[in-house]
Amino acid sequence: MRRTLMQIAREGWPILVLVALVTFAVGHFWHWLAALPLVVVVLVLLAFFHDPRRRIPSEPLAVIAPVDGRVVHRRECYDPFLDREAIRVSLDASLLGAYLLRAPVEGTVLELPAAGEGVFDGTVSWLRTDEGDDIVIAASGWMFGGRPCQVRYGDRLGQGRICGARRLAGRVDIFLPAHSRVEVAVGDRVHAGSDKLATLVRKAPVDLPSMS
Repeated sequence: MRRTLMQIAREGWPILVLVALVTFAVGHFWHWLAALPLVVVVLVLLAFFHDPRRRIPSEPLAVIAPVDGRVVHRRECYDPFLDREAIRVSLDASLLGAYLLRAPVEGTVLELPAAGEGVFDGTVSWLRTDEGDDIVIAASGWMFGGRPCQVRYGDRLGQGRICGARRLAGRVDIFLPAHSRVEVAVGDRVHAGSDKLATLVRKAPVDLPSMS
């Protein structure tokens, strides 16, 4: 999923090359006017597979937006994947935003329990930070069977680093620990890999009374 020439996602190049060749053939063997609709298709594909560089904030406890989009939901909820109380931040993914999806936190990709995977019409990834905070990314839409973080279970991901592709995901839900501090509002627009959604708050230790 790494970027290549012109900051276009690697999986987009075969499609772009095929459409470009068809466009050239139509213009060469018929007429250039007949090829104009295909030229528009090529331009749209360039925008769709484009993945600009992003400046990743150096905040270890920050939860970074995994996709470009608009915040459409943020509230406390029940997380059906990990059976816990959580905060859900939902993003309406931009169709022509950054094509590649980024890890919201630094951590390890874990495999969800089978019961959790079946409760959502989409694909899901579970990340656990070194401090034990669990983040779940659930994408709905046409992901073509791919998980948001398309790496092996047990692999580590860096905060804001490329881990997969949004493809045609329409909505991306991020389930955060219930004690997280959300720093976006409904209606805000965010950019993958650079804008902060929330901060993971460390729970203060409880001082037990002395028994002496």
